[in-house]
Amino acid sequence: MSDDPESTHERAAIQHMMRRLDGFARGLGLDEAAMRQIVEQVYADMPVSSDEERLDAARQRMVIGPA
Repeated sequence: MSDDPESTHERAAIQHMMRRLDGFARGLGLDEAAMRQIVEQVYADMPVSSDEERLDAARQRMVIGPA
């Protein structure tokens, strides 16, 4: 893993999303690995979106399930 500022920011953003979505994901019965896969994919798909937009998209994908 690189220590450049962009990757550090990305890791922090993903961790923040994981914390925000933890209870929601557990309520759906998702384990941490499934949640991380969804969160990382949403972050990659929506790099310029707001946190709230990414959180909404991640919740929607969690309801549907991992692709």
